[in-house]
Amino acid sequence: MNFLYPGFLWAFAVLIIPVIIHLFNFKRYKTIYFSSLTFVRHVDQQTKSTQKLKHILILISRLLAFIFLVLAFAQPYFSSDSSKASKGTPIIAMYIDNSFSMQARGSEGELLSEARENARSIIDKSAVDTRFIIGTNDMSGMEEHFLSRIEAYEKLDKINLSPISRSVKEIVDWQTEILRTEESANSKSATQYVFFSDFQKNNPLKNNSYSVDNLSIYPVQLKPENESNIYIDSVWFSSPIHKKNTTTEINIRIGNHGKTLLENVEVQLEIDAFRKTLFVELPANQKTVTSLSYSDKTTGIKKGKIHLIDDHVLFDDAFYISYEVKKNTSVLILNGENSVPNIGAVLALDNYYKTVEKEITAVTKDDFNAIDIVFINGSNSLSAGIASYLTEFSSTGGSIALFPGASPVKGEWNRLLSDLKLPSIGSVVTSGTKINTINFDDPFFSGVFESKPERLNLPSVSKVFQTTPNSRASELITLKNGLPLFGLHHEKGNHFMFYSSLDESFGGFTKDALFSTIILRMCELSQRTTPDFLSIGSDTRFPIYATIDEQTPIHIKNETIDFIPPSFQVSGTNYISLSGVAEADQLLSGNYDLQTDKTIGALSLNYTGNESILNYYTQEEIKNHLSNGGFKTINYTEIGQSSKLSTVDLNKPFSYWKICIILTLIFVAVEMLLVRFLK
Repeated sequence: MNFLYPGFLWAFAVLIIPVIIHLFNFKRYKTIYFSSLTFVRHVDQQTKSTQKLKHILILISRLLAFIFLVLAFAQPYFSSDSSKASKGTPIIAMYIDNSFSMQARGSEGELLSEARENARSIIDKSAVDTRFIIGTNDMSGMEEHFLSRIEAYEKLDKINLSPISRSVKEIVDWQTEILRTEESANSKSATQYVFFSDFQKNNPLKNNSYSVDNLSIYPVQLKPENESNIYIDSVWFSSPIHKKNTTTEINIRIGNHGKTLLENVEVQLEIDAFRKTLFVELPANQKTVTSLSYSDKTTGIKKGKIHLIDDHVLFDDAFYISYEVKKNTSVLILNGENSVPNIGAVLALDNYYKTVEKEITAVTKDDFNAIDIVFINGSNSLSAGIASYLTEFSSTGGSIALFPGASPVKGEWNRLLSDLKLPSIGSVVTSGTKINTINFDDPFFSGVFESKPERLNLPSVSKVFQTTPNSRASELITLKNGLPLFGLHHEKGNHFMFYSSLDESFGGFTKDALFSTIILRMCELSQRTTPDFLSIGSDTRFPIYATIDEQTPIHIKNETIDFIPPSFQVSGTNYISLSGVAEADQLLSGNYDLQTDKTIGALSLNYTGNESILNYYTQEEIKNHLSNGGFKTINYTEIGQSSKLSTVDLNKPFSYWKICIILTLIFVAVEMLLVRFLK
């Protein structure tokens, strides 16, 4: 037998009280006058043995009443079979899933609230000396500490929804390691594991093996009343080009994870000063794309919000975007031995393009700062230094347009083409060099022609370089001999390659309107822009093209949040990272300014849509997974549509304090009966 409050056993000293009462109160004498002593002797002989028995029974009743009263306060218990070998204090390790899917409504409110209430009930019913570990998806260092009862209550009150979601394996392995560390430092304790989650299928239950040391686990699955959900899946622009007074088309993809057709679902769009309300129809279990056109009347940073009117799961009903309408596109033309003036002449026709021309032999690394696209104009030689500048520029999102000279050094050119994942060049081909097809279906030519022309008087070149096949590059213009004339590979930036030369000895391609078209289109598509949005917690980085010192902190700031993310620099371009737990914990979805001592850009953050589809594992799937993982005792509980808020009964040591209270009352009653009726 053990006691929760062994210190209260000192109260057994009160047992001296009934003994003192017995010795002194029952020994008091009372004088009674009788006319005959013979009668007194007769009465004394008859009652002496009865009175002695009565006093002893009363004393025993009082002693037993006091004994069981003291035991009730000391709370005796016998350990259960599963914890007989445990010498330390009992431990309850709880995990409360606080991912966004727990925002769904259950029978008694939000699923996260139901989980917290059940956790409180477990704490209420646990032994007073029980220690707790309460973990969430944050998996922070603060959650690795053992908590008292009061600290556990306080922790529950602080648990809020988080954009982070975790797999069962991540949580189990993390908390098991905490328990193993505790056992190595102290005596082995009786540990029970409670797992509150909706067990959504976005976190796969793989066949993992856990080192759980035969722990008992209590998976508690909380199910919503309504498993349907509508959400904004994604937002994108039909064209990456944002120019003043130019029509922009925005596309909004909305998902309906439900069995019912929804009509007239309200969608509100706000971009800068533009406001629009749409009403869309959402077929059951489908995603629907709706589009809207507008134009930006001014240059500068634009912030937008698309909001879906919904009353169920809310985290995925708003989507934020931001972009910049630039005043110009910056172009760097590096002229080689066989350069032509035509490229600069075409760009000079539109003051939107800010063009700088330099000899390729005089270029420095600083010349690439704040440039959107670099043209290699008629160069035969590409030194290792120039090639490294171009590949670094490409890695930061810059675009490169390559126009070889008449006699390119193939080894130098092919090293660069390989780095840019473009087909290499070989010997010169002179036959079949008339243009055969233009790939009008490629986004490069989207919007260039009002309609797809059936007959075109296509120009030709007199010479073209042989190429090696490359499935990673797109062939935009091909010749009758099957070789490409103009190709594209898109990675972080656009890599364009002209597989002939603009030198007059290779033909008169520069005199055709198609030449001007592709020059302008390359510049349009190569404007170096930041992403329209980022997903919080995803493994990504955000470029900042403003010129700032590497040591200058960059703030992500709005009306309520001021956060400094990790930052680094690559090839003169600054980046911030938003892939860590700290970012997910402190940042909310919304539009933010990027600031140093001034505003240098904008950033839009959205939550990932991993939890928007409300699919859940069944009881059998959960139990099989945990059993295969090594858990020997699995006690599944479901809180769902038909059940009200319930509690989880753990394997606790059986306590006897209530029995002690009952026995105390019984012996008090026995004493009263003895005093009253035993004469």
